[in-house]
Amino acid sequence: MTPNIPFILAAFVALGAVSLHVYTMEVWIWPKLNVEYFKPTPLGNAQYTMALFRITWHYFTVSWLVTIALLLRYAFSNTILYANLIVILMMVYWLLIAISIFITAALELKPGDSYIKTMIKAFQWVLVLGMVGLMYWGTTL
Repeated sequence: MTPNIPFILAAFVALGAVSLHVYTMEVWIWPKLNVEYFKPTPLGNAQYTMALFRITWHYFTVSWLVTIALLLRYAFSNTILYANLIVILMMVYWLLIAISIFITAALELKPGDSYIKTMIKAFQWVLVLGMVGLMYWGTTL
């Protein structure tokens, strides 16, 4: 059995992305956040909203890790029924995340801001689309 090289490459792209994701949160974002930046919501006070922000970040981290685990599992096994279908579902999931990145960036623009400069600065979409491209390639083998 030969391993599915595109799935392995996609897992490495995802590993780089999750590493950057964790580093960004733990080094660049979280230490600079303060509870005063958050407003209370109907769900709770500002401290709760800040904790919810961190939990949501961790959910995304888990998505990356599960994607890596599944890609590596499917890369080294031909015995899993519907593996390609599961990878296609993961591709749809990650494409929807990329679309949400594009839409969110567009909605957050201030007058005079450049959408292209914003998307170059927030380049995580490149990793997502690169990973999805490799996943697609792996499903065609």
